[in-house]
Formats: sequence, structure tokens, C-alpha cells
Amino acid sequence: MTGIPRWVFLLLGGGLVLFGIASSLGWIRDPSLAKTDYIGTIDVSTEDARLYRAVPFEWRVTSAAGAFKGDDTAHIRIDSSGERTVLCGWIKLDKAGASIRATRWLTEARLAVGDLKVTALFIAPVDKAPGDGLNAGCLRLDEGAKPAQDAPLVLEGQPVRE
Repeated sequence: MTGIPRWVFLLLGGGLVLFGIASSLGWIRDPSLAKTDYIGTIDVSTEDARLYRAVPFEWRVTSAAGAFKGDDTAHIRIDSSGERTVLCGWIKLDKAGASIRATRWLTEARLAVGDLKVTALFIAPVDKAPGDGLNAGCLRLDEGAKPAQDAPLVLEGQPVRE
């Protein structure tokens, strides 16, 4: 009895390894998203907090326990004063389980910044107030992407699994 030739398994294994390398190097990306780099967090003072805009959004999460939906507000800042534009954001964890679900939804959501779209994964969940140790997550846009400081901000996405 003949089975699948060994070379087929080797070819599939090699293809899987190449796909993994390409993915880890960022060669495989969602083409609808602007290219970005996560650059870490930044301390937000009380004065800096005034520069962040409130961006309300509605989230939807499904789980074995049912479907949940709610609304929350992310705080996002566009800083285009440097060579490359930086977006920073945070969401307050002040609604117990609902805030955790909103944060889960943000992991797969998109942020529309004018006509650009970026992943919303950089928005940091926080339990502190500005000036009291609040750290916002920051994302740097690739060169050439310079949205206006007052560009419209919209969070959008599909329901996600919990």
C-alpha cells in the first residue's frame, strides 16, 4: 500500500516554516491597515490629558455565556510634531467586567484616523488617573503618513469571541 510521498510532507513543512518567518518579520500584513510600529507607553500628566480626545465606541463580545454589548470611551492623541506621527491612547478600567470586554474588543478593532486605518491594539487599559501613574500605549506611523492633528477618529470592528 502506498501513502503520501515523503516529499509532500517535507514541502508542506518547509512552506509552514517560510510562512512563520515571513509573518514574524512583518511581511504578511493586513493591506487595509497603515504600517505602524508599537513603541511602548508614555506617562500622561494632568496637563497632557487635555490633549487626548474622547473617542466613544460600541463593543460587542460573544462567549459561551451569551452575547454582550456595551459602550465605552477611549482617549486618543495624535502627535504629528516629530518626523513620524505618533498615536497614543488609553481606556479607563472603571466598569468591572464591561471594561474587560471592551478591552478584548479593542484587541481586534481598527482605528480610523481620517482616511488611514490602524490597529487599535495599542490602546492601553489603565486603572489610574492622569498625573497619578497613567501610561498610554503609543503607536508610530510609517513615514509619509501624516494625518492632521484634528483628523476624525472612529473605532470600528466586528463582534469578537471572549
